Amino acid sequence: MLSNSDPRQENPQNTFFDGLYAGFHIQRISIFRSICSIAEKREAVNELLILVFRKRI
Repeated sequence: MLSNSDPRQENPQNTFFDGLYAGFHIQRISIFRSICSIAEKREAVNELLILVFRKRI
């Protein structure tokens, strides 16, 4: 399993990871990142989970 931020959140036409990991199971999940120095700007973002096995999370 690996994870990466989802570039489609910024650019819906960006399918780079979908093509790169086409043979794997890709899930998009919403997570909360609290790394922004301005608390009011902290928000949920989409993250990719790329799995070599089938499991819904």
